[in-house]
Amino acid sequence: MADLKATKRDKTYAVDDGEKRGPLTLSRLRLHPTARFLLGQCADRRLAVWDLDAAPQKGKKGDAVAGALVCPHDAGWIRGFDVQPRGAWLATGGSDRRLKLWKWENCQPASTPAHDVHAHEGWVEAVAFSPDGARIATVGADRQVKLWDAEKLTLIKAVSAHAGFPRDAAFTPDGQWLVTGGEDGVAVVWDAATLEVVRRIDTGITSDQQGQTPALGGIIRLSVSHDGRWLGVGGDKQTLIFELGTGHGIASIAQTGSDVLFGRRHDLLAAGEDTLRLWSFDPAKFSPKPAPVKTDPKGKPLPPSLPVFSGKELTQIKRGGFSVGVAWAADDGLLAAGKTDGTVEVWTLS
Repeated sequence: MADLKATKRDKTYAVDDGEKRGPLTLSRLRLHPTARFLLGQCADRRLAVWDLDAAPQKGKKGDAVAGALVCPHDAGWIRGFDVQPRGAWLATGGSDRRLKLWKWENCQPASTPAHDVHAHEGWVEAVAFSPDGARIATVGADRQVKLWDAEKLTLIKAVSAHAGFPRDAAFTPDGQWLVTGGEDGVAVVWDAATLEVVRRIDTGITSDQQGQTPALGGIIRLSVSHDGRWLGVGGDKQTLIFELGTGHGIASIAQTGSDVLFGRRHDLLAAGEDTLRLWSFDPAKFSPKPAPVKTDPKGKPLPPSLPVFSGKELTQIKRGGFSVGVAWAADDGLLAAGKTDGTVEVWTLS
């Protein structure tokens, strides 16, 4: 993807529940793999869904494509969700401790879940489908990671995962490994079939608090590259990149944290919170080296000293403090970026 150019689409996508309250801040996004729809996890007990090709309407935020609120949980917020790679199902997990499976039909989720289970003794913080769509991984505030049969939503296995509040989970593209990360600053690589630990990558990005906002630190988001070689870890105001197979350090990006997402097919990286930065990069320039974590005089872990990330910056997307939520289309031709005010920008790459 040489000489790649990023261009903002002339449409804004917005969600509003009609209540007299603040904006429905976006925190996770997915572009549907087989239909031209965008889904977002917002500050509500439901997901938002937008038709990418719908016409804008006048609203509180000016002209915008209005999102519909779908996949309700009875209480609290939806904290994590994912779309099956073939696009036939959605899975949602919430602060109500429930995991729900929704059929995608007629270009929208079903009005009632096909399955609904009590998943964790605490918030269900992240949900991820395996690449073959057969399993679902969840992490919860009970500090456990669990594997579920995606057809019947029955539990396959559960193990203790982290010493701190877990925040994110992602499978490798080949489905061999599952990676989880949390406020203890450790990215744990699991055998995706057995939930045995393959390796632990101590990033030094830790937090002593359990909370909902990115500023509280720890590993907030993580991402595995399209070829399964690299792991991106987003913490508070910094992003670190590691070689997944060894745990060796690659690079760091200062003052750019929280969100991190590799391209789905190409060597692309999106990272950042209030400003989302987008790069193309050449992995031949990476030089993996052991990255031991150091401590300050009080014994608090510190991130390792890594080379500055080298890549070609394509654009910067301004979106406001505490903004988390980014998604690539399956071919990397579209990038969606969530914002604090409950809107989403969509960019084309060509």
